[in-house]
Amino acid sequence: MTLATVTAALVVSCLILSPSPAAWGGHIGDGKWWEIPRISEQLGLTREQTERINEIWTDHQKQLIDTRGEIEKAYLDLENLLGKTAVDTQQAYQAAERLGHLHAKQTEQRLKMTIDTRQVLSVEQFEKLKGMRASWEKMLREKRAKDPRKGPPIPD
Repeated sequence: MTLATVTAALVVSCLILSPSPAAWGGHIGDGKWWEIPRISEQLGLTREQTERINEIWTDHQKQLIDTRGEIEKAYLDLENLLGKTAVDTQQAYQAAERLGHLHAKQTEQRLKMTIDTRQVLSVEQFEKLKGMRASWEKMLREKRAKDPRKGPPIPD
């Protein structure tokens, strides 16, 4: 299996386990989809599964908060470099490279959270979640098609 195939599979898994808040028909707040009663019931999540997913989410959110802070600082550094009259190209390139690495780190952290969460679900629960995700995406496309203020339609 190639790196591109593995990466694509991880990204698809991340998308499946991280549905858009709008897809739930309302605001989710902090993104804890597994705590929404009707979703939890449809998936048949146990209390232990919900608690484990909460632990995973909390641990990963702490890492993501730190990384977001690093990204903000890196943007500030780059902004200061580019705001100078004489731009030090080498420093600007290094700052841009650092930003790229930080964004990659953030993506990796999100994917690891998805993978860890996936391991808590049974095969049946994961398949149900994939089906729910497809339904939500279809519903979003239909809503966006009817109301142009909702943004561009999701491509098929």
